[in-house]
Amino acid sequence: MKFNEEKLISIAKFYLDKARPGDWNHALRVVKWVKRLSREGEDIRLLIVAAYLHDVGWSGVWKGNKVELNKMIKLESIANKNTTIFVKKILSELNFSLNDQSVVIRLIKAADKHESSNDSEAIIVDADNLSKLSVKHVKEKYKPGSYKKIIEKWEKEFPKRIKTKEGKKIYSYLLENLKAKLV
Repeated sequence: MKFNEEKLISIAKFYLDKARPGDWNHALRVVKWVKRLSREGEDIRLLIVAAYLHDVGWSGVWKGNKVELNKMIKLESIANKNTTIFVKKILSELNFSLNDQSVVIRLIKAADKHESSNDSEAIIVDADNLSKLSVKHVKEKYKPGSYKKIIEKWEKEFPKRIKTKEGKKIYSYLLENLKAKLV
């Protein structure tokens, strides 16, 4: 099956425009990081699909503007369940094989759990985490009173999550830049 990224983009944007503030821009950054972290021989197509769709389950879950970190954490399990449902629906409509659907769902679950057990999962987990380390991401998603708390949380948790060689190289720089601009 030929991969139609434009069609996928239009569908993902439809869902993410109904999600949390900044989710669409976050998905675009995750795709950028997936492309940067991927190596020859990996199924970049399925990684890109997972990057675009990994947060579609937030569609309709969060009704409002910027979110407080604790509220978002409470809603994550609902959004994650929705993501699996939406991804199966979307990929079936796009004629993805059941095998490809299960790979994409596995990649998304790795990103949701922030845990990887193979190279492809490490790429999507790192891409998701590195994409969050931008001023734009934090300002789009979170209330200013949450900035310090979220950055402290990431500073503590991300070193355990980041697995790719490239991700390890860039993580500290991105975090320090974020701290300098927001804390």
